[in-house]
Amino acid sequence: MQKSKWVVPFILLASLVAACSDDNSDEQSESQTTEQTEGAGESSEQANEEASENTNVLEEGQYEDQLDLSVGDTGTVETLLGTSEFKVNGVKRLDEVDGELSDLDYFLLVSLTVKNIGEDDIDARETVGILEATDFLEGTGFSDEAPYSESIEAIEGTLAPEEEITGDILFVAHEADEYFIRVREGLIGSGAAKNQILYTFQASEIEGP
Repeated sequence: MQKSKWVVPFILLASLVAACSDDNSDEQSESQTTEQTEGAGESSEQANEEASENTNVLEEGQYEDQLDLSVGDTGTVETLLGTSEFKVNGVKRLDEVDGELSDLDYFLLVSLTVKNIGEDDIDARETVGILEATDFLEGTGFSDEAPYSESIEAIEGTLAPEEEITGDILFVAHEADEYFIRVREGLIGSGAAKNQILYTFQASEIEGP
């Protein structure tokens, strides 16, 4: 009889422990499910952002390549920074700048007008920085060195929509019969620039030192 007194309380205690265990399992399962759902949501959002950035880089621009430009012509370039018009006003040859000789044969000083025709402000120096000069289209070109010279009126500042600025860009150059100014090929290849412009001018068109 004494043994049977403990049987019922023991059964009740076991039942309560089992019930609590089931509740804890359910809560833990719900917590894991919530975390997995939130994590999946964050991963999906991040993937969408990355896909959007890739789309911006790869999507085509609204301007075609302009490969037959000459001194005095205006070319339009669309990049991830904005859309700009470039006009080469003239080219001079300089044997030295700030008392320093060129690392090559001489310098080319190019008078350039840049106009912001996009919807947002652009940095003029960054915009001009997309250009390079070369006498060999199959190779790489030379970047603007005007910002590093004290005597050259470099193109700098912020351009609001429809605002323009005229200044000088400076390139080192080899002795050659023909020269080109274009958007850096690497920007075209990466999709950072949507179209190419190409200015061609002869040595005979360059003003002497």
